[in-house]
Amino acid sequence: TFGTHLKHLSSKSTYEGYGLGNFSDNEIGLYGKRFFRKHTLSGDVDYARNVIHYYGYDTSAIHLNEEENGITKQRYSFIQGKAAYQSHYTDSLHINHLFNINYYNLSDYYNVAENFVSAKAEFSGFYEKQLIHVPLILDYYHNRDTADTAQTVIARLNPYIISEGNKWRTRIGMGIAMEAEESNKGRFLFYPNIDFNYNVLENIIVPYAGITGGLQRNSLKTLSDENPFLVTKAGFKNTNTRWKMYGGVKGSISKSVSYNASTSYSRVQDFMMFVNQEIDFIRKGFNTVYDDVNIWNLHGELQFQNTEKFKLIAKADYNTYDLKTETQAWHRPQLQGTLTANYSLKNKIIAKADIFIYGKRFSRDIKTDSLVTIFVTRDLKEIIDANIGLEYRYSKKLSAFVNFNNLGFKRYMMWNNYPTQKFNFLAGITMVF
Repeated sequence: TFGTHLKHLSSKSTYEGYGLGNFSDNEIGLYGKRFFRKHTLSGDVDYARNVIHYYGYDTSAIHLNEEENGITKQRYSFIQGKAAYQSHYTDSLHINHLFNINYYNLSDYYNVAENFVSAKAEFSGFYEKQLIHVPLILDYYHNRDTADTAQTVIARLNPYIISEGNKWRTRIGMGIAMEAEESNKGRFLFYPNIDFNYNVLENIIVPYAGITGGLQRNSLKTLSDENPFLVTKAGFKNTNTRWKMYGGVKGSISKSVSYNASTSYSRVQDFMMFVNQEIDFIRKGFNTVYDDVNIWNLHGELQFQNTEKFKLIAKADYNTYDLKTETQAWHRPQLQGTLTANYSLKNKIIAKADIFIYGKRFSRDIKTDSLVTIFVTRDLKEIIDANIGLEYRYSKKLSAFVNFNNLGFKRYMMWNNYPTQKFNFLAGITMVF
C-alpha cells in the first residue's frame, strides 16, 4: 500500500487591538507499506512549512505598516523520514520484534535548528504463560542557534512482564533512563512500572492501581507544536516524572454504559510551563520556565453507546499543582473536560459534535515600570467551545462533509495576548478511486 497527503491552509487574520495574525500551514507526505508473510516494512517521508506572526502586541502603542509586518514573522521548516520493520508471529514459539528508525530536521526563521535521530528495538514473547516485553529506545538531539550548539542523548530500557488469571491481570517491570548532555553531568534514572487490576464482578466493577514514571524530552519540536509563538531561544529541559501513583475503578453498568474513575498523585521535576517574554519591543512570544511540582489529578469518564448508531463520551480532569518556586502553573487549567457525540443514520448521514471546556488559568505577564521589569499574574477566562460536523455518504466511493468550528462566536485566549479566530467552517468532498 502507498499514498500521499497534501495540505494547505492559510488565513489573513485581523484581531481588534492586536497585530497582524496571518498564518499558513503547508504539508506534504509520502507513505507506504510492503507486506510479507510474517513481517511488514513501512516508511514515511514528510515535509511541512508553517508560517505564523507574533501578533500579541498592542496596536494602540505600536503601529506597523504592511512592509513592517514582516518583522513579526516566524517560519518553521520540518522534514522527516521514518522506517520500520515489524514481525507478526501468532504462535508463542517465536519472538516478535519491531525495529524503527526516525530522523527529522526542524529549523525556524531565525537560524535556530534541531536535528533528531531515534532508533528503537522492541522484543516480545511468551515464557510459559507470561508475556515478556523489552523495548529499547535511543534518542539523539542536536540543537543549534546563532551563538551556540547543544547535544543530548537519552537511552531508555523498559522491560516488563504481563501475567493473567481468570479475574486478574498484572504488569510488573521497571524503567531505566540514561541522560547525557554537554553542559551537564550524565545521570541514570530508575522508574517503577507496576499495574494490577482485579475483576470483582463480571466486568461491572474492576478496581486497578499502579505506579509508574518516566523521562520526557522538551524539544524544539514538542514545544513549537504545542505553542508556535515560542521565542527563538527558549530554554530546553527534560521533565522527569519521578513517580506517579494511581488507582481507580472501571467497568460496565450495562451493555450500553461504561465508566472509568481514577485519581493519581505525581512528583515531577522540571515541569514545563509557558510564560510571556518580550524578546524585543514587538516580537512578544513565549519562553519556558521549569519547576518541581506535585500534581494531584482526578479523572472521570462515562461512555454511552446504543448499537452503532449513537455514541456519547464524556471526560473530565481536575488537577491541583503544588509548585516549589512559581506561584501558579502558568497556562495549565485546573479543570478540563470534553463531551463528544457521534450519530449515524443508516451509515448515510454522519453527525459529530464536540464541546470543550477549559477552566480558569493564569499567565505570568510582563510589566515595565520606570525601566524596571516586573512580573504580574493575569487571570485567563474559562473557555467553552463547540464544534459540529456533518457528512453525507452518497456511496462507498463518494461523500461530502462540512465542519463548523467555534460555535460560540468568541475570541478566547489559549495563550495570553493571543486571541483565537471566531466562527469558521470547512467543507469538502471525499473520493475513493
